[in-house]
Amino acid sequence: MAVITHDAKLNDLLVDLHYSLLQYVAETSPWSQKPQAASTVEQLAAQQQRHVARLVDLLRMRNWSIDFGTYPSEYTDLQYLSVEFFLPRLIAAQSAVVSELDEAVHTCIDDAVAVALLRDLLTGEQEILAQLRQLQPQSAPVN
Repeated sequence: MAVITHDAKLNDLLVDLHYSLLQYVAETSPWSQKPQAASTVEQLAAQQQRHVARLVDLLRMRNWSIDFGTYPSEYTDLQYLSVEFFLPRLIAAQSAVVSELDEAVHTCIDDAVAVALLRDLLTGEQEILAQLRQLQPQSAPVN
């Protein structure tokens, strides 16, 4: 019996990670009152890029024609802003990424290789979310 693959879903996840708000913020070099916050965002974006690379490796192994996508157009108005401004938005966007990965684990349940990778990526993306939350000042609301 052939294993059913969910390569289209994996490609959608690749786009969502590769062009996430976290990636956009890291690429636009936001300024910060707290240089450590900007540095942490850059490190988290690099960690997320390693997750993207793992998805790319799996899709290439499966000879999938990868669509890398583009940044959402609504991000174009989000330039020259502070990390502090972005934090609530980053947390909300990262929460959505975590939810999407969690859903994909269940959607792809009959693809053991994909599920193993997705579970690992889910753990990594949850760590990114936790670190973003640690950057959030206690008094600021989280969306």
